[in-house]
Amino acid sequence: MDKTEFLTIFPTFENLDTVRKTLPSVIEETKRNDARLIVHDSSVKSRDVKWDYLRELNRNNDFFLILSDNLSMAHARNMCLRLGQELYAPEYICVIDDDHGFDVGLIPNMVNAMKKYYGKVSPNGLRYGMFTACLVHTHAKRVPLGDGFSYPHPDEHAMTIGGANNCFRCAPTSHWDNVLKDWDTDEYLISLFQTGNMRWRNYHKGFTVLFVEDGPKSFEIDYEGRGLSKKGLKLWDDNYTASDKRSKFLGKETLFSKVVSSLSKPVLRRKESGS
Repeated sequence: MDKTEFLTIFPTFENLDTVRKTLPSVIEETKRNDARLIVHDSSVKSRDVKWDYLRELNRNNDFFLILSDNLSMAHARNMCLRLGQELYAPEYICVIDDDHGFDVGLIPNMVNAMKKYYGKVSPNGLRYGMFTACLVHTHAKRVPLGDGFSYPHPDEHAMTIGGANNCFRCAPTSHWDNVLKDWDTDEYLISLFQTGNMRWRNYHKGFTVLFVEDGPKSFEIDYEGRGLSKKGLKLWDDNYTASDKRSKFLGKETLFSKVVSSLSKPVLRRKESGS
């Protein structure tokens, strides 16, 4: 076992141009702090090009690389969480999306924040259990703590108070296992059902999120992934999930009304001769 204090999990899907900008920064910050990194890719389009890049980037074995057939977001992350604990017995685990990178000092900043604040009661009444360095993908009204960090305002929605967006989540390993309890698997490759429930579990077990914004020491590349529902991209396949109340995408209402209309039309059958 290659014991480490801090493990980063970097799941990725296609999106090579963005990964070229983000992953090297994560690798360098990992090496600077003698931390560990798992990279998992399940690309479909241009897979050979993506995999050649990742193999070349890992020519010095700077991270643990997994190349697989396409998996749902939840299955990929849960697999890496279990594998990471077997390989490295980390004290802290950080899972980020592939459009996020690390600036110098990110890892010690996150470790120090988790050591100092984990389990302590926030002014919003909940204990700190989830930590994030991404301030782009949160709509929470943040209240400063006075040391460069902040917490969600207590009047925010419970889900917002309870956790950070799926793109950047860090916590002690024990918290991942006993409170967050992994991502929820689902029949879709990506869905709010998979990404959102962790925040509910965090909240209902009495925990909130700490925004580790001292810097901040992470960056984000804006790109359109398979989870968006604009400019023609859809979160779910409309033919398969048009009747699923959980699914949402542009034009669903119009499509669903057409489906219902077609199903409600009477079916005319020819009368058989002799009957």
